[in-house]
Amino acid sequence: MKIVHMTAVGGPEVLKLVDVEEPRPGPGEVRVANRAIAINFHEINERRGQGETPELPAPMGSDFAGPIDEVGPGVERLKVGDRVVGLAPRGAYAEKTCTAGMLAIPIPDGVTDEQAAACPVAGLTAYFLLHNNHVGPDTTVVAYAGAGSVGCFVGGIGKRIGCTTIALVSTPEKAEIAKRAGYTHVVVYREEDPVAAVGRLTNGGGADLVLDSVGGPSFEQSYDMCGAEGTVVLFGHAAGDPSEKALLSFLEKGKNLGLRQYFLGTTVAARLLELAQTYESLFAGFKDGDIYLPITRMPLAEVQEAHRRIEAQETVGKIILEP
Repeated sequence: MKIVHMTAVGGPEVLKLVDVEEPRPGPGEVRVANRAIAINFHEINERRGQGETPELPAPMGSDFAGPIDEVGPGVERLKVGDRVVGLAPRGAYAEKTCTAGMLAIPIPDGVTDEQAAACPVAGLTAYFLLHNNHVGPDTTVVAYAGAGSVGCFVGGIGKRIGCTTIALVSTPEKAEIAKRAGYTHVVVYREEDPVAAVGRLTNGGGADLVLDSVGGPSFEQSYDMCGAEGTVVLFGHAAGDPSEKALLSFLEKGKNLGLRQYFLGTTVAARLLELAQTYESLFAGFKDGDIYLPITRMPLAEVQEAHRRIEAQETVGKIILEP
């Protein structure tokens, strides 16, 4: 079986396609013959050595979709042939992946394998970022990387909620994607200062919620985009970790601001029994046309090039690998 291993910390070249024996599902597990595998930015961060480095060589990837081809002991609600989306700690960049049966969710008709594979990390993250922060029709939300995968989900889910959404993007081309994804407003931050733009679009009131997946040296501007009693959620580090000074600068703003971190794994563990219902909401968004997510398909063997494109900000939506 073909699988991608991370062989060292470094650039995309450290990802190697190797041959291994097929995994066998243990008790309570199923094995999926992958048709669609999603790449997420945290895998790029892991490859670059940001955060804890696994024992090497290490399999990579967490999101996958396809038919079940083997069922382990004790699995009752799933059977061979069922088309499912799966979530695993690692090992999704492969022809076949095992996962716990409770993390394998049937895919309904009308949703493609590629759309389903985009849901575990990007879709669930967007859903819980909005719903955990009690977003409603009167809420104004700013989202970084509005043309990325999480960003597109935020635009679509926000449209279903009826809130006001403002996407931050780097280019006019990505602005068009964000508009199609459902955002109320789009700001090209290379052409207009995002803090000034958010102030203009909110008539000086600022945002209620800023979803920051970038971090890095410009993190403090997320606080500056907030209105009184606004909240910043830091859920990614695409530009690196913010400095301690930047993180704590909200204490000096005098606006009763809040700061939250977000890790999807914590929510999955705490809300395991809610996952099926959450996936159903995401699937409904695709079927109803409210969620628009551009998908680029690439062979599994081109995983290095896929990582390079994402890291270089050359992509929109989601890259899906196909074995």
